[in-house]
Amino acid sequence: MCRHIGYIGKKKDLYSILLKHKHSLIELAYKPKLMNEATLNADGFGLAWRNKQSFKLYKNYLPIWNDLNLDSLSKSISSNLVIANVRSATISENQGYFNTHPFNLRNLCFSHNGFIKNFNNTTRKKILKYLKPKYINLVKGQTDSELIFILLMQIIENEKKIRKSIKNTIQIIKENCDACMLNFLIATFDKNGKNTLYATKFSADLKTPSLFYSKHKNEYTLISSEKLNDDKWHCIKNNSLIKVSGNKIEIEKI
Repeated sequence: MCRHIGYIGKKKDLYSILLKHKHSLIELAYKPKLMNEATLNADGFGLAWRNKQSFKLYKNYLPIWNDLNLDSLSKSISSNLVIANVRSATISENQGYFNTHPFNLRNLCFSHNGFIKNFNNTTRKKILKYLKPKYINLVKGQTDSELIFILLMQIIENEKKIRKSIKNTIQIIKENCDACMLNFLIATFDKNGKNTLYATKFSADLKTPSLFYSKHKNEYTLISSEKLNDDKWHCIKNNSLIKVSGNKIEIEKI
């Protein structure tokens, strides 16, 4: 289980986007309010931000409150598309850089809040059978989250349409697991440079983790596992897919 935040809008420094809030990314790590399965997110954290025509990542497998560089780093970097994750590992030994979110390939970054029940015993082998060798070779860690991401990227390559690919990925996971929680954050941009932020709130036979969004006039939209401040936040309904692009927010049933 994790907590994560997505941002799309006017260019702002990462400190203002993630750390300046009353209930900041750091507080989501050590004092989350709405966690179902854990009380701390101390198994690492990661930031991903768009920088021109690529994403840059900063990840640390230690707790976010121990990172002495984060304050100055976040104040020196600005972006108009950001996702961040503080992690509580489903299995304690699955710590380390390659298991820390977000994950990035080409023009897309991915964060996952949730888990797949009995992943190592059953689902991992089933999902690997869907992957082409070139995508299997991209797997570097041991988590369900990374494998979901790699599966999604393969489906996007075939389908070309991200929204449809997200739905197909969820369907494959659902059909090949005992139970799952699949709250995704996906940041991407197209060949014309247009940013889009996607999020899902989905579960099968488990309680769905919390997810909210807050739109600030025509300036920016935040999506977060928990309300970050006293602004107006909207609870995203279970089994939903949300797409934010420009000033437009679309929500549909999965």
